[in-house]
Amino acid sequence: MTAAKSLILIAHDSMSDQLVKLIKTNREVFESYRLLSTKETGDIIEKELGLEVSCLHSITQGAEVHLAGLVCTTGVIRAVFFIRDPHLPTGGAQPDITPFYRVCDMNKIPLATNIVAGAALAHWLARKGKADE
Repeated sequence: MTAAKSLILIAHDSMSDQLVKLIKTNREVFESYRLLSTKETGDIIEKELGLEVSCLHSITQGAEVHLAGLVCTTGVIRAVFFIRDPHLPTGGAQPDITPFYRVCDMNKIPLATNIVAGAALAHWLARKGKADE
């Protein structure tokens, strides 16, 4: 695994189970990348799936802002999975998707915000990985 192959994984609390199912279904794809996440989401992925996740900070410490910054500054992020609950009001204790819209668009990084888009993005990553071999 190279440093240039990283994924950002975040989910609102109510959507964590869907993200875990997505990763479990596509485990081979996710295992081939370095996984970066907020502490909250990363802890769930590690506990449920046993995958190693680099957890940068908790939400209360601005983890989503730090992770969005990595998209702009590192050049190593291949894709972002930010599975959000569209029924939640903005703000509060849930991570904010807003910074990711802009940085992903500006840096041409694919961003999945729901489970169907996440499945399509995982499929694309699997195909891209095979093409890179």
